[in-house]
Amino acid sequence: MTLDLLIRGGEVVLPSGVERLDIGVDDGKIVALLSPRSDDMLATETLDATGLCVFPGVIDPHTHFGLGGDQDWLTESRSAAIGGVTTVINYVMGGASYFEQVPREHETADKLSIVDYALHVVPCTQTHLDELHRYSSELGICSFKYFMNFRGNEGAYLGVKGTDDAFLVEYLKRVGEIDGLVANIHPENIEIVWALRQQVRESGLDGLAAWDAARPDYVEAEGIVRAAFYADLARAPLYVVHVSAASCLDEIRHARARPRRAPLYAETCPHYLTHTVDSSCGTRAKVNPPIRHAHDVAALWDALSDGTIQTVGSDHVARHVSFKDDDIWSASAGMPGAGSILTVLLSEGYHRRGLPLERIAELTAGNAADIFGLAPVKGRIAPGADADLVLVDLAAERAVDAGTWQSAAGYNLYEGQTLKGWPTLTLRRGEVLVRDGEVVAPSGTGTYLGRRSGAALCKVGLRANSHSDSKEVA
Repeated sequence: MTLDLLIRGGEVVLPSGVERLDIGVDDGKIVALLSPRSDDMLATETLDATGLCVFPGVIDPHTHFGLGGDQDWLTESRSAAIGGVTTVINYVMGGASYFEQVPREHETADKLSIVDYALHVVPCTQTHLDELHRYSSELGICSFKYFMNFRGNEGAYLGVKGTDDAFLVEYLKRVGEIDGLVANIHPENIEIVWALRQQVRESGLDGLAAWDAARPDYVEAEGIVRAAFYADLARAPLYVVHVSAASCLDEIRHARARPRRAPLYAETCPHYLTHTVDSSCGTRAKVNPPIRHAHDVAALWDALSDGTIQTVGSDHVARHVSFKDDDIWSASAGMPGAGSILTVLLSEGYHRRGLPLERIAELTAGNAADIFGLAPVKGRIAPGADADLVLVDLAAERAVDAGTWQSAAGYNLYEGQTLKGWPTLTLRRGEVLVRDGEVVAPSGTGTYLGRRSGAALCKVGLRANSHSDSKEVA
């Protein structure tokens, strides 16, 4: 048998551990995992992975391509691929029907993206709720995001209409009605923030500490409590995005300690794992929820290790740095980060804290594939899966500068830092996207990954969900 590609001699990161194996690829799929240097396999092309680790391609479950401009799907998919990302799940949001908005997203992404992609949408009108099940059956979208902080005109700058808790409950009921749908939640009690924000501004406090004081951890934790309660009533699988604080982790654990009728998942982001209110990058680290404190960083790393957190997403926003350098009250929220996910987890997780490589692969690929209906095609190195692979030099150390991940935003939060553990080659469906930091794939080669409801959620057999009595959970 002659394969398209044979990757020889790498340390392959599997769910069961790390093994030295050869990987056979044909027609964009993994077709065989072989003992090293198998002589009976021939290939049109051979890659020598000796001395390198081979990870499944990173799945970033939380991107906002488009908020930085019309070219985001080109520049930011390239930025993501430099960091080992082969699939993103991007948020589409606005007040119009998603039958109008999603085709426009496809038109742009299909023309520009070099990574594969799926979509979440943001219900914020009654029309969205009425059409929600059709978004799954007709558009292949099975995950939806609700901003608990968008009340009144708070989300108007994104075209998202304000709602209330009655809308939240109805949204969760609609999600809970069909197996395979997932309710994503941004949890913040904005009514408390409105009062605190004015008080903090009048106090004269500034910088990241002011942003944290205006949106403290308890407004996020309270939102998690409320969303978890209503999601359990509705039997809706709940996915809490961008968890930032130790107190939020406590509430997630408390919610899971009680019998639940549907799973509760949690995500954090690289910036919460590495930065605090004392960080020198100032307003460039403004984000919602805010950067927190050293004890929160430590708690998040513990939660990655013990299974409380299932995924790491970037919350990638590529607005240009010129929108970030005003005072904390005027600067734009959000930052680029998709390219940094794997290297941050390797440098700060594996090298500094001993986080196992197989756990990093779960956090960056396997769990997101399971939760969002992309498995078994995506997320793991196994026969039958797409050949989405990242070859990594664990020993490589590199100083980060503004252009390291080539985002059009023109900055990143790790400038001036030295990180250890870098991708050397990114392949999507067997095609080389990035080689030694240079993007070689043409634009428009990414593929839309439509998902369908009707089947039970893929099982995520993690300790974090071990208290659930839901039939969807292992």
